[in-house]
Amino acid sequence: MSEIAIIALNGEFDTEPADYKRMFNEIEGSYIAADGGALLLKKLNIKPDLIIGDLDSLNQSTLADFKKNNIKIKKYSSDKNETDGELAVNYCINNNYDKIILTFALGGRCDQQLANVFLLEYAQENGINAIIKEGEKEIGLVNKEKIIKNKIDWGLSLIPIDSEVEDVNISGCKYNLSSYNLKRSKSRGISNLITNKKVKISHGKGNLLYILNKNMHSSC
Repeated sequence: MSEIAIIALNGEFDTEPADYKRMFNEIEGSYIAADGGALLLKKLNIKPDLIIGDLDSLNQSTLADFKKNNIKIKKYSSDKNETDGELAVNYCINNNYDKIILTFALGGRCDQQLANVFLLEYAQENGINAIIKEGEKEIGLVNKEKIIKNKIDWGLSLIPIDSEVEDVNISGCKYNLSSYNLKRSKSRGISNLITNKKVKISHGKGNLLYILNKNMHSSC
């Protein structure tokens, strides 16, 4: 049986809280809060199974309330090399989770947003499938091949993580590609439109990020 962890990062609501509630209702798994992510879950009346990090975003009164509710807390020194998000991913790696869903990953500081996106690659390197979900938005790694179903009129962007991703193929979109080499320094893969019930993406050498967005005109 697949073990799924929903990691609430210390970011911001990227869309309305009701969108997150709908999203969480469709997911069954363990809730892990990276420090201040616990406060965002609290606003949604969701009790985390674990709070992890240096806890600098939680005051003593809030921590006491969480402890009264028998929530497991793993506190780390603020003098550490990892972000709280990376600590949460490490916990999943060490506790045999198969899939990670990162959320509250895109709001806040741009350096933190980039670091959160690259946690997808870190999880993959350690054998875990990971995606970012923010309401009706999804970010993940193609990992050689990706099938997307029933997303007509959604926006799709492909972004190379490496300097070049070879042999990129897309079918089912307004702008399809065949054996094309996508370069990180160029914007060729941005703002495509899904036109078919089934989209297939594949690629050769290199790491390729996909971004799915129901409202393709909204910001990432």
